[in-house]
Amino acid sequence: MKPIFVRGVSSQFRLTLAIILSVALLMTNNRLDPIRQSLSSILSPLQYLANVPGVMLDWSAEAFATRNMLELQNKELLRQQLVMSERLQRFEHVRQENERLRALLGSPVHMDSRKMVAEVMEVASDPFRQFVVLNHGSQTGIYVGQPVVDAQGVVGQVVEVSEFTSRVLMVSDTTHGIPVRVTRNDVRAIANGMGDIDQIELRHVAKSTDIIVGDLLVTSGLGNRFPEGYPVARVISVSRDDGQSYAVIYAQPLAALDRIRYVLLIWPDETKPFTLPNDVKELIKEAADKAAATANSSDPQPQPVETTTTPVTSEVNQ
Repeated sequence: MKPIFVRGVSSQFRLTLAIILSVALLMTNNRLDPIRQSLSSILSPLQYLANVPGVMLDWSAEAFATRNMLELQNKELLRQQLVMSERLQRFEHVRQENERLRALLGSPVHMDSRKMVAEVMEVASDPFRQFVVLNHGSQTGIYVGQPVVDAQGVVGQVVEVSEFTSRVLMVSDTTHGIPVRVTRNDVRAIANGMGDIDQIELRHVAKSTDIIVGDLLVTSGLGNRFPEGYPVARVISVSRDDGQSYAVIYAQPLAALDRIRYVLLIWPDETKPFTLPNDVKELIKEAADKAAATANSSDPQPQPVETTTTPVTSEVNQ
């Protein structure tokens, strides 16, 4: 009968064998270095090949992260470009507005008159009604009949005023008329609107009147609305037909009625007092004193004048 449990190598023998092998390995460790180096050289390519998937994975992850970062940077740069483009557009808009305002403040108006810049809020330009609405009203002293000009010439006059806005009837409106004169020879006429922003008409002008193409029309000052001297229009057509009683004269308004953005409101009755500088006053006083002293030293003393009287007789025929 075979035993159930077979007895193997004893544990003491195993321990002894392990000790012997350990001592042998310790003794042969230095001698195995060349073999180890050879094996390392042989296995190095295999190690590189084994590391390739990890390196590729790391490179892919880095490249993906770099691409994402570049995309984000690209989007940010595009956003900044749009922002800068918008700012540049606003800057260009502000620059153009600044130029318009500078031109407006340098418009041909009387420098001693009170004036105020207003912005156009609404424009109505149909053949029956042509007006603009401004962003100033009675709160800022706007009144009905007030003259309105731009950088080139007369725009029109205020016809309606509310608290915060005002309506200006343009010179091209069919119901608008303005007294003008020709700067070349002071011929006076009335310029009437025709419902066309590019053309106004001088009505009831005799055919013999000396008006030619190119004449400049300015306000004449009559009517107590527009002060004298504001540019209104320039004559573009003169026709003297024998079959008509009057000459047909058309002029082009000088104001930019088709692209008006800012206007200038003026108060012709409110002028700023003009005062000479102190140094100019002193020079004038010194010159006057010198002139008076020179006159006193050169003038002879006045001599008494003898006067005689002659009796006047009148004869009356009986």
